Amino acid sequence: MIYFATATPSDFEPILNLLEANHLPKAGVSEHIQNFVLALEDDKPIGCAGLEVHGKAGLLRSVAIDAAYRSQGLGTKLTESILDLAEHKRLSSVSLLTTTAQDYFPKFGFVKVSREDLPASLKNSEELKGTCPDSAIAMMLEL
Repeated sequence: MIYFATATPSDFEPILNLLEANHLPKAGVSEHIQNFVLALEDDKPIGCAGLEVHGKAGLLRSVAIDAAYRSQGLGTKLTESILDLAEHKRLSSVSLLTTTAQDYFPKFGFVKVSREDLPASLKNSEELKGTCPDSAIAMMLEL
């Protein structure tokens, strides 16, 4: 049975393995692991998503699903969990950078924006400091 839980520091290595398998950046995970949500089967992480909090702005990052579990709605559930967390933390917006999923995130309300339009506080994120390539598309959701 698949269930969802908040990540703990002991989940660090399994999260990195998921990110590596999905060709996603690993920089900055340890600083934000308390805001990661996991999809687990028999206590084994099979999916993850993270939220970086920078002031009143959030950055959705690291939505990754084990290849054997794709197309089961886990990405949707993980993304919705992160957006719920952002609302609970009373953030004003959630942004993201993507090189492959620009057609996936609009169903949650994200719209394409220029990087210059992202909240200034996000400039502290490793993803915006260069971990994500310049070709990554910026998207934002106002909460």
